[in-house]
Amino acid sequence: MLIEKVGLLTERVEKFLCDAPSQHGEAHTLLSLNEVAKLLGKSASTIYAMTSDKRIPYHKRGNKLYFFEDEVIAWIKQGGTSGVANESDIERRLEELRNGKKRKPGALTDGNSRMSAVAP
Repeated sequence: MLIEKVGLLTERVEKFLCDAPSQHGEAHTLLSLNEVAKLLGKSASTIYAMTSDKRIPYHKRGNKLYFFEDEVIAWIKQGGTSGVANESDIERRLEELRNGKKRKPGALTDGNSRMSAVAP
């Protein structure tokens, strides 16, 4: 009984999101994850990865992802980028990438490695 009601509520939310006019007076067209994957020629897992990296426009309610066709098309037109607009954003992103980079432990990178100590 509860599962049926949740399913009905989900359908109503999806219908509402499809019918809701945007700020520009246009109606959004709701796309599923598989439709976006097909539109972009990517796998569903790639689309999930793109959303977790915030590289593609999406909306999330609970554990459900929503994509609007006009936002995805606009994203494609701008080059499929996250829209980094200014130099400070670029510098911040570069710093995040540098801090997140995995490096070998110091024992493996210094000149005193164990391999050189082994006798032939």
